[in-house]
Formats: sequence, C-alpha cells, structure tokens
Amino acid sequence: MALTPQEILAKEFTTKSNKWYDKAEVSEFLDRIVTDYDGMMQENQTLKTQLAEADANAKQVEEMKQSVNSSILIAQEAADRLKKQTEAEAEATLQQAQAEAQKIVMEANAKANALLTESQAKNEKLVAEKDALDKDMGAFKAKIEGLLQAQMDLVKTDDWAAFQKPAANQVPSASSAPVAPTSAAADSSEVETVVIFPESAESNGNFLNKD
Repeated sequence: MALTPQEILAKEFTTKSNKWYDKAEVSEFLDRIVTDYDGMMQENQTLKTQLAEADANAKQVEEMKQSVNSSILIAQEAADRLKKQTEAEAEATLQQAQAEAQKIVMEANAKANALLTESQAKNEKLVAEKDALDKDMGAFKAKIEGLLQAQMDLVKTDDWAAFQKPAANQVPSASSAPVAPTSAAADSSEVETVVIFPESAESNGNFLNKD
C-alpha cells in the first residue's frame, strides 16, 4: 500500500543511545518512498498520456463536431436555396399555367362568341330569306289566284257559252264560216292555260303549264 502524506509527516524513526536514527529503518522508509514516488510518477505519466490522448480525442471530436456543424450549415443553406428555387420555379410554373389557362379560356370565349355571332347572322339571313320567300309565295299565290279567277270569269261569259254551242242546223259556207280567233285553239275541246310565275320562281326554274 502506498504511503500517504500524513504517514510521511507522522513517521518517527527509532533512536539509539547516541540519538542517531536507525540506518536500516531510514533506508527502508526511503526505499518505500522511492518506490511509491516512482509508482506515482509512472501513474502521473500514464495520466498525462491519457490526458493528452483525451485532449487529442476531444480536439478531434471538436473538429468533427465543427465539421459536422459546418456540413449541416452547408446542407441547410443548400436546402434553403433549393427550397427557394423550387418555390420560385413552382410559382413561375403556376403563373405560366394560369396564363395559358386564361389564354385558352379567352380563345374559347372568342371562338364561342364568333360562332354565336355567325349563327345569329346565319339565323337572321335565314329568317330574311324565309320572309322574302313567304312574300314571293304570297305574291305568286295572289297572281295564280288572279289568273285562275280570270280563266273562270272567261269560262262563265256568254261568249264562251255561245262558242261551245253546236251548229246543228247550220251548214257553214265558205263565205259565212266564222273565223276562229287567233287566241283560240283549232279544237274547241282543247284549251291551253299558261301560268306565268314571278321572277323569283322563274329564277329557280319553276314553270307551270296546264293543258
């Protein structure tokens, strides 16, 4: 067991009659002190070595810690830059998509308005053509009715009835034979009626002849 400082201070050597310390006892004590001191020096050196290694390890750990922190900071900065870049790109993409969508909607609305305007114009044109056709048909009907009424009036006249009476007891002579009007047909049983259409009907090639 190593000597303690208290044991060294409290050590008392045996004195002889001449008041000298016992040499063997003193030498033994000094040997113990030397042994303990050598052990303490070795232990101290070991502790110093361990302390140096610990300091080196701590320094290495600190350097690694700083390196890790620096790497973390660099990674964080890179992540922040990437995040900002991604957000900017996403915002730009969103704005571009919104602009394209707005453009598509505007083009679709323009096409729809153009189609609606064209349809309205065609509808108005068709209505106008129908009104004109109805007007032409009305005029055509009125003219047909007038012509037919004129023919009916002609049939109901006394001249027409006298023309249809047979000359049973009369022998016509060459000098007294009536001359048929140029407008009448050679055969009294055949009467030709000509109906004239309006110009709009003639332009479409519609002609009506009734024998």
